[in-house]
Amino acid sequence: MLEPDGRAALTEQLRPPSGFQLAHAVATTFTLDLTTALSVPLAFAAHRVRESRDPIAILDAVRRAADKIDLFAQAGQIFEPRVPSDLFALLEPMIHPAAAPRPGMLFHPKVWVLEYADGDARSYRMLCASRNLTNDRSWDLIVRLDGTAADEPVEQSMPLAAFVRALPAMSIQPLPAHRVARISELADAVSRVEWERPSDVRRLRFHPYGIPGVTPEPLHELFDGIRHGILSPFLSDEGICRVIPPRSESIVILARREQLERLDGSTLERIDALILDDAANDDEVVIGGEALEPAGVNATTTPQLEPLGGLHAKAYVLDRRTGSHLFVGSANTTKAAFGGNVEMLVEFEGPQPKVGVAAILGEDSRLRALTIPFEPEGNAEVPPDEMADHALEQVLRALAARRYFAHVETGEHTSSFSDSGVDTDALETNYRIGLSAEGQVTVPEEISARVTLLTRPANAGDVPGQPLVFDRLALTDITPFLVIRVTDGRDVTRSTVVAATLEGDIPGRKDAVIARQLADRSAFMKLLALLLALETRDGVFHFDPSGALGSGWAEDGSGLFETLVRAIGVEHGGLADVRRIIEHVKAADDRRPAGVPSVLPAGFDELWESVWAAYSAGIRADL
Repeated sequence: MLEPDGRAALTEQLRPPSGFQLAHAVATTFTLDLTTALSVPLAFAAHRVRESRDPIAILDAVRRAADKIDLFAQAGQIFEPRVPSDLFALLEPMIHPAAAPRPGMLFHPKVWVLEYADGDARSYRMLCASRNLTNDRSWDLIVRLDGTAADEPVEQSMPLAAFVRALPAMSIQPLPAHRVARISELADAVSRVEWERPSDVRRLRFHPYGIPGVTPEPLHELFDGIRHGILSPFLSDEGICRVIPPRSESIVILARREQLERLDGSTLERIDALILDDAANDDEVVIGGEALEPAGVNATTTPQLEPLGGLHAKAYVLDRRTGSHLFVGSANTTKAAFGGNVEMLVEFEGPQPKVGVAAILGEDSRLRALTIPFEPEGNAEVPPDEMADHALEQVLRALAARRYFAHVETGEHTSSFSDSGVDTDALETNYRIGLSAEGQVTVPEEISARVTLLTRPANAGDVPGQPLVFDRLALTDITPFLVIRVTDGRDVTRSTVVAATLEGDIPGRKDAVIARQLADRSAFMKLLALLLALETRDGVFHFDPSGALGSGWAEDGSGLFETLVRAIGVEHGGLADVRRIIEHVKAADDRRPAGVPSVLPAGFDELWESVWAAYSAGIRADL
């Protein structure tokens, strides 16, 4: 069931079935990397865009998908990106920092629930993983389930539906009403989904933890058995006692070396401890490229099939006289995981030869071949630096769990200068952001806390506290994304991205971000082609004068007229997007030094005005 040589990328598992397109996706993760998040929309793009490395194609894929995705991540665990990008602005609607309902606990699930559409037809997919949405290269696990909706609610899907429905209330910032309603509609749909099962699985169940109104099955009943196996990078004596009953005849645990060393001697006497063999992390490990079976359970990583290192997978397997049970998901073997954290496990019930302890972790299993026995001494102390790191991260999460408000105001107009320092005689509007926060967080004296805008990392101020002002901002500098950095007496710094409520946002700001990516006429023509793309049922873009992305368009605009006329005929919504972006392109052109050619093709203004007039007349006639 767990095949360590069957590897697949998350983006492959998100890709819609043939003929379908993404309708809505809800995702959860503990840690989030914004750069990795930018790659997710490519999974839902048409094939020719998905396989492209063209930044303009990527830009459009992100723009299209962001309104269809809601992504919840633990507040304080959204990593500050190493390399800034204007494209992060396009992620703003979909990213929601979240916190567990119980104070001091973590929002820790790694779940995707997706709805795909093909006309009136709907298809559903659920991914439950141990993997976060980062570029981590650890050994992880993922469950993929596909399903279709029935006419009536399905009992096995009710816990998953409750999990989805509870997510908006965990967001630090209130979600827009239309997103809350859409998530609720998805939860209703999920409650009626019948999920496909692997052929050897007799029963499938979902186990969310930390969800208000959902009472989990008592652990002593859920994990009752005569033999047990655990995969868990983090564990504790109390966690093991919670999930392993006293009557268990054998216990095999695969964990990280340092975690096993911290267990009490009485716990170690009960278990057979394993760690990953260092050879499993070598560059020379041969990894097969087998595709995942629908509704299968496999080891997973990133599409490059790069060498993996370190254990991050979480699974529990137990044998009963009536059969075996395998649980895969996000929960570590700790007190917190089953005592207040928000987690998710998927349970498979089946025969021992397929899902039993011997099949997963027995001497002849394929996973066991990647491990070596380990005999820890036990009772090791936690290093002081690790404890200090934990304390610093606790302060960071507390600061990130507050609500922040970024109020945008229009500042003075200033002259714009070219890179050579020549005044272009154009006026550019500057803006300022007033930052404030709700509630107070006590920061220890030995820790400093500073905040910047994600778009202006050099301009830092003390975390409010008192209101803070960032001024002389360009339109594309406006952002709800803040970076909070905390530094302790060791001069160790931790940082995170938080999302403020953006008050007084400037209309068209994101269109200005897109326009700023258009360095030349060729880039403009590529984006225009994507904005006006007409999609077929197979998800491949087609438009005049050829089926390739802009291959029939010249930089002078030849071949463009036919495409624009066709877009008018089908009342293509992309024309409204084009109009807003063109306005920002023109404003940028007004600031270009003399002699620098426009991004717009010659004669485009006249053509565009005629097209927009015809399009507007058609819309008014329909009304």
